Amino acid sequence: MRREYQAMGFNIGHSVTPVIPILIGDDERTFFMWKRLFEEGVFVNPVISPAVATGHQLLRTSYMATHTDEQMDKVLEIFKRVGKEVGII
Repeated sequence: MRREYQAMGFNIGHSVTPVIPILIGDDERTFFMWKRLFEEGVFVNPVISPAVATGHQLLRTSYMATHTDEQMDKVLEIFKRVGKEVGII
């Protein structure tokens, strides 16, 4: 997932855990992308200040061994579409 997000142009920082942040940078776009992903069936957690520094707002994604390749591919497809719609990539 990490490699694919980076290949699409998302900024994921330097995460090395099953939690992959998608850095957005402002509250409005973070919440808009969170809402669009939810509408498309993908659940992520929005993280805004004061939980992170202003300018570092992000979406928190996480993965488990029970996720199938098909599920992961669908998430990537939705992220790509929504990321372009929101102007993140």
